[in-house]
Amino acid sequence: MMYKFIIKGVVQGVGFRPYIYNACINAKLKGYVLNTGDGVIVEVDNKEKLIEILSRIPSLARIDSYDIEQTSNFYKDFTIRESSGKGFAEIPPDLFLCNDCLKELHDSQNRRHKYFFNTCTNCGPRFSISKSSPYDRRTITMDEFKMCEDCKNEYTSPSDRRYHAQTIACHKCGPRLKLIIGGKEVKLTSETELIRKTAQLIKDNDIVAIKGVGGFHLACNTKSESIKKLRKITGRDHKPFAILCKDISMANTIAYISDKEKEILSSVERPIVILRRKVHLSGVSELNTIGIMLPYTALHYLLFDFIDKPIVMTSSNISDEPITSSDDAQIVANLLTHNRKIENPIDDSLVKVMEEKTFQLRRSRGFVPKSIQLNSSCKKQILALGAELSNAFSIYKDGKVICSQYMGTTSNSNTFSHYKKMVQKFLQFTDCKPDIILADMHPEYNTSRHGEELSESLHIPLVKVQHHKAHAYSVAAEYNIKDFVSIVCDGLGYGEDGTIWGGEIFYNNERVGHLEEHLQLGGDSATQYPAKMLFSILTKFLSFEECRKYLRNYFTEEQLLIMHKQVNKKFNCPSTTSCGRILDAASFLLGFCDERTYEGRPAMLLEANSTVPYEIELIIEGNVLKTTPLFQFLIDNFEKDKKRLAATVQMYLAQGLYEIASRFSKSVMFSGGCAYNTIMSSFMMKNGVHTNEKVPSGDGGISFGQIAYYLANSGDNIS
Repeated sequence: MMYKFIIKGVVQGVGFRPYIYNACINAKLKGYVLNTGDGVIVEVDNKEKLIEILSRIPSLARIDSYDIEQTSNFYKDFTIRESSGKGFAEIPPDLFLCNDCLKELHDSQNRRHKYFFNTCTNCGPRFSISKSSPYDRRTITMDEFKMCEDCKNEYTSPSDRRYHAQTIACHKCGPRLKLIIGGKEVKLTSETELIRKTAQLIKDNDIVAIKGVGGFHLACNTKSESIKKLRKITGRDHKPFAILCKDISMANTIAYISDKEKEILSSVERPIVILRRKVHLSGVSELNTIGIMLPYTALHYLLFDFIDKPIVMTSSNISDEPITSSDDAQIVANLLTHNRKIENPIDDSLVKVMEEKTFQLRRSRGFVPKSIQLNSSCKKQILALGAELSNAFSIYKDGKVICSQYMGTTSNSNTFSHYKKMVQKFLQFTDCKPDIILADMHPEYNTSRHGEELSESLHIPLVKVQHHKAHAYSVAAEYNIKDFVSIVCDGLGYGEDGTIWGGEIFYNNERVGHLEEHLQLGGDSATQYPAKMLFSILTKFLSFEECRKYLRNYFTEEQLLIMHKQVNKKFNCPSTTSCGRILDAASFLLGFCDERTYEGRPAMLLEANSTVPYEIELIIEGNVLKTTPLFQFLIDNFEKDKKRLAATVQMYLAQGLYEIASRFSKSVMFSGGCAYNTIMSSFMMKNGVHTNEKVPSGDGGISFGQIAYYLANSGDNIS
């Protein structure tokens, strides 16, 4: 009697088949193992022994389920069969270079010594090079490279670490480096010399585009001259840049690192981690934090053979546009590139630790396309399109959500075009035929309009989900909590009453509280120029003459008069409860930021310049937290310590919103872009409030939340 195991989970691209093969050979089992379109099949002659083998799978593998069928087949030995079938088998994310490959990289006797694309069964690119499922050499971009005899021998040898390693390559047969300087290819004696020359360019204050796992980075040294040049090229006037450090020791010279942060920095995902900085690297970050990552490819380590200082590493693209993945898309004349195609461009992930808990600011390389299990038996397949900023879309299928990589700002035409292509690619990649489409309620979002187009062309329903409810349900779904109160704070979201929401309290699906409404002077322009938001708030309790005192150095007399008329007539002054706009206005008033040149800048500078808050009375009317009294307090105490006043603003909001939410005596969730604020989230977590951990609290988690909202409220067979 034979037993066929049909296994699903993360069982491709993680050394699962080689492990099963060797374990079954050692256990003297007969049968076979093969990759299918949606998992792995193992057929053996001893059910109990295979179950025992499956209990000790490789650390990167994950079994979600397996079914067992009896067969009457007969086998003389155990083999790995050629992959077959269609469907969706979960492919792991792109992973850090493993320690075995790292040792080979610096072993002069090893044939892969100094090879920039050294990987094995346990490490290297996965999702970024995958064209389809099942994961095999023929379905990844390595199919263009024919294995040499040495690699073929390793690939077919069961005792070798690279047995069935689909990314197997070496100096002889694998991808090759190419260096272009000033637009012309440079020929040198070896690839090591190309890397040495690249390092010299960086040391000489030049900018180099370096092709990585998921796209190109722009690399330079940390001198102010280089940073100024980089900002001009990218159009990022103030946005902080990430730093690549050789190791923890180097990172320790520029930032404070806790044990938890050290663990994340050194993890196989290798994200950028936001750390509190020790030293000021002129021009790199205007905040009190700095983003640091450690090397995750062989090429990174090889660069540090010739550089002994941190390197700026930022995605190679113009501000708000998608990361670039081809040579001809580069915006600098110096390129260190290679000839392996990037099938799925993907940015570096970005995380932050608060109160020993990890917050995902950007969920991308290292995490995507790892699925997230939901407690639902809904049989429908769902496509959720997400929001406009920091977009990621998601697919629900078979009780799991597969979130896309970070897409960026879809109001940008190039980003939106890339986004639409990736949506189609993901649908094919996951073999998803959606029964329903979910989109944001905002009528002007490109993502919402795309939902309408897809709904019409595919003849399937479109459901629009309110922005902040998606945030709320994203947290509740992570913790499988059905009855809850949520606090959602961000910059904006289209409210169900047609106004701009952004400081909300919900009891499950019902809005039960919020921040005080203010007029957003000039509409969207108030998000870029926080002084406009401040003016509309100050007019509630100050005369025009008194308002001038705090704004005359920024606006002309004529501009102030026009703004005063606008507020009085409520012309182009939509109503908003936005928490982000309160933080922005306070940041301007206290002298920290006068223009938003990147998302969240005024609020982030307010946080960066905060110390110990003053005591202040909470003013709550009904379930509305009044914020006009907060600004009255700031004006009345304007001569006091500005950094303490800054902290007071954030603590007032956190305490006030929590006070309202706690009245309902339910589990409390906290989400939205403002959940990245250390003062606010630390207060919430110390009071037992739940926050996102698996998906971003910001808009990158909206599509996951849209699915969670739909499953909780549609009645579609939820378990």
